[in-house]
Amino acid sequence: MKERTINIVFAILSAACGVALLLYGIKEAGVDTDVAVDENVIDTMALIIPGILLIADSAMYLLRSRFRTDLRFLFGNLGIVALVGFIAEIVYFQFIHYGIHKPQLMMVVPAILIILVFCIFILVLGGLFLCVRRAAGIGKK
Repeated sequence: MKERTINIVFAILSAACGVALLLYGIKEAGVDTDVAVDENVIDTMALIIPGILLIADSAMYLLRSRFRTDLRFLFGNLGIVALVGFIAEIVYFQFIHYGIHKPQLMMVVPAILIILVFCIFILVLGGLFLCVRRAAGIGKK
């Protein structure tokens, strides 16, 4: 019961952070700026896509028992988020925003940086999750 409660709390925390990023990203992407650079694509890449990934990642905390060890959970979750996030970023800016006829190869650099920062957040949240589980007496000492 204690393990399930901790898993549910972290799933809700992850989903709440994702919803907050999503709503803030929608608000920022909707702001009309007079800047020459298109900020809409960067706002979407930096806020909306990671928000959607955080909402989807909340299921990983509920599926913690599928991973045998804490390290496998931590790095498995990180790897899945990094791979799916990078693919989602590329699909968004190349296929949805700019289109296939206007290749934007230099947008890979901000996509990598955004996913790197987001993966650090996922790593911290996953580490906090595992620390709370160990403090509650669940998992290896």
